[in-house]
Amino acid sequence: MTQPLGPSRARRWAERGLSVFAYILVLGLVALVTAPIFKPLDTYGVHDWDAMEAYRYLTVKTLKQFHQFPFWDPYNCGGHTWWAGPESGCNVISPWLPAYLLLAFPLALRVEVVGAAVLGVTGMWMLAGRFTRSPGARLLCAAVFLDGRWALQASVGHGWHLYYAWTPWALFFLDRALAMREPVSRSPRRDVVLLAATTAMMVYTGAIYPLPQTAIILAIYAGAAAIASRSWRPLLVLGAAGILGFAFAAPRLLPLMDMLSRFPRLVSSPEQLDLGGLVGVFTARTFDPHPPVTPWGWHEWGIYVGWIPLLAMVGAVIFARRAQERALALAGGLCIVIGLGRFSPYAPWGLMHDHMPIFESQHVPSRWLYPGAMVLIIAFVAIFERWLRRVQRRTWFEVAYLFVAAYVALDIGLDAEHPLVGAFIRRAPAIADSTGPFHMEKTAPPNLRYDVSDWAPTSFPLMLGNIGSIDCATFPGLHSYYWDHLGHMTGIGAKGVGDPAYRGEAYTAGDIGKVAITSWSPNAVTVSFHGASMGDLLVLNQNWDPGWRADGEATLDYRDTVATHIHAKDGEITFRYVPRFFFLGCLLLATAVAVLVWFFRRRLNKA
Repeated sequence: MTQPLGPSRARRWAERGLSVFAYILVLGLVALVTAPIFKPLDTYGVHDWDAMEAYRYLTVKTLKQFHQFPFWDPYNCGGHTWWAGPESGCNVISPWLPAYLLLAFPLALRVEVVGAAVLGVTGMWMLAGRFTRSPGARLLCAAVFLDGRWALQASVGHGWHLYYAWTPWALFFLDRALAMREPVSRSPRRDVVLLAATTAMMVYTGAIYPLPQTAIILAIYAGAAAIASRSWRPLLVLGAAGILGFAFAAPRLLPLMDMLSRFPRLVSSPEQLDLGGLVGVFTARTFDPHPPVTPWGWHEWGIYVGWIPLLAMVGAVIFARRAQERALALAGGLCIVIGLGRFSPYAPWGLMHDHMPIFESQHVPSRWLYPGAMVLIIAFVAIFERWLRRVQRRTWFEVAYLFVAAYVALDIGLDAEHPLVGAFIRRAPAIADSTGPFHMEKTAPPNLRYDVSDWAPTSFPLMLGNIGSIDCATFPGLHSYYWDHLGHMTGIGAKGVGDPAYRGEAYTAGDIGKVAITSWSPNAVTVSFHGASMGDLLVLNQNWDPGWRADGEATLDYRDTVATHIHAKDGEITFRYVPRFFFLGCLLLATAVAVLVWFFRRRLNKA
């Protein structure tokens, strides 16, 4: 005879059922917000999406058609490093690489957007679970991740914003490594490795704003934990994860740091936001009248969550009592204050931007509001969990809580879907994907432009036609937005058809002899020459970078182009590009992996 379920078992089954239902609602929210980008399926994005598409398609073209690792982008700005670009090396070490290699390119773009959304909301769900067992609370946190700012940034092609998806995972692994609510004897080694891998993935996926912001949040959280526990252990755990994360990311991070030393991106950032504007950006819907904020468009300011989450975030700052709550409230509150910009000569953002090198290359401090909201809503549910534990009939209250969270999620979702309706509306020119003869243009020809123009020069369609362009928006150090009044910029030596100085894709500096390209690929170009003058320079019409080699020897910087000396009248030279410090980075990665394998095997043998 079947025994009836006891009250405790019935309660557990009810909680599990509510949790499953709540997570289904989380996935439903993702579907609601991202559905507009699938209508239709063969179009491309507006605003910055063209550059994002170029970054991602170079991976596809270089791997599938040229069978090379994508180190160099010859198609934009006269040629520039791809692997060491801030955002360009973003879909090789990525969960979405299989989608880009196996699916139609427009569909793969959409898979990445949806995948990043699922990764982020699941991270918030897991992080909230460290502080509450309430399904409604976890749904609320996931909904705030997919707020108006997420949709606005995704709609304009700020691909880096998608990778706030790693932020909740990083905080989740740090909190679990610190084990502030578990016995101190618990070893953090697994979570230290996972935290390191998460921060490394932020480097590989181009999270140029999320990464430093997440680092600040982690440092505050670990610091607060160290003070509360009167122990150095939290800081040692974070330090170990930081060192290991550096090693994991070294193959990309070292070339990136080298590139930034050559092309520092120093931008002014005078933006500011008053308290009225702060409330307005959190409560104004996409198509509501907006607070008078300048400069930049609403996509850099709007972060609609609605009044319920906003009041919850305010409550988190006021009612935080326990160590974890205070750590979260402090980290989230500081992000909000930084997001107000230069509201005072001593405002945190102004001090950071003017005196901390990593922030000199960033602007738009309102981007700090997004991680601030994420952390504060986690703080709120941690505080609210204390009250829930005193509720006698918690299961019934959980149903009501879930209903309110579902309402908030629907409210946020209905607003967030609007910006994505017009995100993917451009059609690429009808041109076959080619690996044929390459040449450089001064600017994209009309037949290689989209049907809808935008603020930046065309990038992605050039790759389809295997054609380069000097006019570009894919590399901050050579962006045409920063050219002088004559159209010149230091670092751009390559010339394009239409420029009187264009001399072909390879030539001799003295114009003696015949030169021809016999083999071409993005990373390697073989050039033959006949009747040349010994001692003359053989020049490749690509911008110079210290990673270029000619038959294994270092190349010369000839008027910002790649060159090498000719030592015979007739011959052939192969130019190859690999970014500096790439192999050193690979060595650091291999060393870190070897040490970890040795360490874990040693621990297993002792056990």
